[in-house]
Amino acid sequence: MSAAPAHAQIEQVVVQARGEQQEVRDIPVAITAIGEEKIERFALKSLEDVAAVAPQLTIVRGGSGSGASISIRGIQSNSTSIGIEQSVAVILDGVYYPQGRVIDEGLFDVSQVAVLKGPQALYFGKNATAGVLAITTNDPGNEFEAMARVGYEIEQQRLVAESTISVPLTDKFGIRLALRGTKMWGGYIENNAGPTNYVTTDAATFQQTVHPNGAPTENKFPAEESFYARLTMKGTPSDRFTYTIKGSFADYRISTTQGTELFACPTLNGQPHASVADPDNPGFNKPIPNTEAECVPDWRGAQNPIPPDIAATDPLLNWFGSQLGEEYRSYGVTGKFDMDFDPIDLSAILNFHRQRTNWVGDFDGGGATSTFAGEHNTFKNFSTEVRAVTKFDFPLNAVLGVYYQDTQRYFTQDVIFAGADNSAVTDPTRQYVAYDKISETAGETISVYGELIWDITDQLQLTGGVRYLHETKDSYFIQPYVNPFFTGIFYQGYTLEADQSFNDASPEATLRWEPTDDLTLYAAYKEGFKSGGFSNSAIHSTITIVNNDPSTSLPDFVFAPEHVKGFEGGIKASLFDRTLSVELEAYHYKFKDLQIDFFNSPTFAFITENAGGAKTDGAELQFTWVPEQVTGLTLTGSLAYNIAKYTDFVAPCYAGQKPSQGCNLPISAGEVPKQQLAGQTRALAPRWAGSFGIDYEAPIGNGLLIGLSSNVKWKSKHRLGGFNNPYDEQKGYATFDAAIRFGNENRNWEFAVIGKNLTNKYALLSAGDTPGTGGNTGTERGFVADRYGTPIVRRTVELQFTWRY
Repeated sequence: MSAAPAHAQIEQVVVQARGEQQEVRDIPVAITAIGEEKIERFALKSLEDVAAVAPQLTIVRGGSGSGASISIRGIQSNSTSIGIEQSVAVILDGVYYPQGRVIDEGLFDVSQVAVLKGPQALYFGKNATAGVLAITTNDPGNEFEAMARVGYEIEQQRLVAESTISVPLTDKFGIRLALRGTKMWGGYIENNAGPTNYVTTDAATFQQTVHPNGAPTENKFPAEESFYARLTMKGTPSDRFTYTIKGSFADYRISTTQGTELFACPTLNGQPHASVADPDNPGFNKPIPNTEAECVPDWRGAQNPIPPDIAATDPLLNWFGSQLGEEYRSYGVTGKFDMDFDPIDLSAILNFHRQRTNWVGDFDGGGATSTFAGEHNTFKNFSTEVRAVTKFDFPLNAVLGVYYQDTQRYFTQDVIFAGADNSAVTDPTRQYVAYDKISETAGETISVYGELIWDITDQLQLTGGVRYLHETKDSYFIQPYVNPFFTGIFYQGYTLEADQSFNDASPEATLRWEPTDDLTLYAAYKEGFKSGGFSNSAIHSTITIVNNDPSTSLPDFVFAPEHVKGFEGGIKASLFDRTLSVELEAYHYKFKDLQIDFFNSPTFAFITENAGGAKTDGAELQFTWVPEQVTGLTLTGSLAYNIAKYTDFVAPCYAGQKPSQGCNLPISAGEVPKQQLAGQTRALAPRWAGSFGIDYEAPIGNGLLIGLSSNVKWKSKHRLGGFNNPYDEQKGYATFDAAIRFGNENRNWEFAVIGKNLTNKYALLSAGDTPGTGGNTGTERGFVADRYGTPIVRRTVELQFTWRY
């Protein structure tokens, strides 16, 4: 038996990344694992909080569409389309969650969040072309546990309470209940919209009506209210059989759909504008000042409620009593079953998840009452996966799995803008609606995968596998009603339909060499696939119709699959008697047909595109060091170099782009003006990104313990949007987080002060064109749209008390 070390060693992190639990050091994948201690020490309560401390991960909340954009290494899917699934797959307790609004599920009683970078097609279901966020929640243990925590964040006036109780009812069965609730009286973005009037014009009588509209009752974003619950039951009836059942519920509400503000208004030299017809130049538009908005990056925006008399006519727009808001509610059940049949391990996961989202949003970008939408959507997901892993004594073993998923998406949306009114409607709920939309998609996926594992020697292993996937999506879209004033812009009554089928085989191979227990070297070839689909939240615009045939708009709704292939390699080492852990990875990947959603702001049209080609090249270094000289001190850091560029993308021009600015490609009838983006850097892809963290803990006498933690994250300058707009560059920036905690050595109680973005740095996570701004795209009369963006959260300071039994 070896002697115990005379000093602290780095605790090895265990992650399930290749079908079984393994130490990160042994896994031939680029991984950043965030454990329960760091989650608690920095009060990470959401995936957005996780992204705030992980340099190559960016999560941007979206107001419409899928509700979020998740990016790794500059590869992501837009949030504006509800039909485009994320290129970064989110796996919660082994289950794939397709929708971006999974970020509303909360992060509580979690043992680990693992960020797996690069395509992960073989072991993670589907659609993991850019990477995986794998979340693991806690199970019941063999001992009684109880925890209660209360926290109050001073700046946003947020109260958080959570509790956990875990009870081993017998030596073979236990239950665990985790609860968390949040009430926020403030937020980090101020809504400074004041009272306004909304003037409508009746399409039947041409009579104008003034509708008074008061200031919003909630003037802070996000003003979050949430409640989460998870019940876990785990049993081990025998040494060969374990089952785990998890039931979850989420109720999440915020004061508006998005935390955005205007930050660049170049057309009128900093003054917001609106685009209107130019009477002196027929066929062209001109900008006029929007005096009811500001365009200053200062965590302040203007989002109006809906005039109460108008909201009262439409249940969808009146969901929050004429106010803005978003409500996400979901429930799910997951069953995991593990069986040991020598020499084969068999596991199965079954999941049912249902989510419902209602939101009402203001989308004009300024303080005027102008453009609103209300939406109701539901998503149901049933999936099951069965996996067998052999454990033969001889060198060759195998993994074989089968995956099935059935999904149902329903979407309906009402839009009001530009003073639409029609007293002649037969349905009074549509009197003030400019147009409405209804869409559905039924999807089914069947997938099989397998991998051969060849232990060439005790130190050298070669693995090779492939996943085959067959997926179908049957969809339709219709705009049942369009106000007569807008029949020349939006098409009414035609049902666009698409029955799509996709097939793919994604192989990968990995060579891993472990010359010692403390050193792993690997090289891998990987491919990935994300199926095509149907953009349920698009707009059927007459502008893209050819020869008066409404079916010619279908290409604006359907999109092709996304593919990736490439290489990566790395070294993972534990050095100096395991006091220093180092990981170095390098990668090269080529993407084909990246799925992109484009909003044409002057014409209110969404267009779904496939980028012809893109690539990512880079390297990342991560380390953890526990110096022998200082007991209780841990240093962590990372440095990433990444180049993510388009190699071929005939893309829509940004609003107002002129031919002299590159908007000069020949187009066919019904197409929007186009540009070539080959060689341009992708959005959210800083050349350099990194972090450095310090954690120190020491006894101070009388059975007490003090701890200090800090983390700096930085990114170099990068683009916020993907269409070469010159006004969407974010300068390089750094954020600083720190925490101090005080408690007893048995960790029965702890008081902590946790600060995030303590320097109050302002930076943007995303950018987009403001609806109704910009114009004359593709001509030398073009003028640029006002730009809105999502800022990072400003400084927060939280007081937190934790009690444990």
